[in-house]
Amino acid sequence: MLRYYVIATAIVVALGGLVFARRLTAPDLRIEARPTGTPTVETHRAEDAVAPAAFSGQGPWVLSALPECFDEQSRVRGPAAALESRVPPAADRIASGTVLMAGVCRLSVGAHDIAVARGPDRLRVPPEAALYRVGGRLVLVARTGGELEIRRY
Repeated sequence: MLRYYVIATAIVVALGGLVFARRLTAPDLRIEARPTGTPTVETHRAEDAVAPAAFSGQGPWVLSALPECFDEQSRVRGPAAALESRVPPAADRIASGTVLMAGVCRLSVGAHDIAVARGPDRLRVPPEAALYRVGGRLVLVARTGGELEIRRY
């Protein structure tokens, strides 16, 4: 009886192998068509060129929204009492009235806020915001109520 099971198994494996091998071969498909008609030249006309609409916004995130100008390295947010030790020293603060160029962006430091212009776009980090230069990097410190947000660029 065992001999019949072995023979039946061999037959099933052989037939299954043939079917499986047949399915793996690429089909012999050829598609042919003869072109008819007269060829035409396509002409593309630009629609009335409309300049993209300018956008504006404000929040501590605006520098991060401009990756071609500012590359955010880290961000910390929490209660001001817990993060006060991470605020850079006052000597590293960038003076009010300073204008920095970063890529195509123009950053203007105000006494309590920061404005960024990129072409027609206008963005703003609202008060209370301060910008510091620490080790060749920019550090933005923004206070909102009892919260403090520190972003490094």
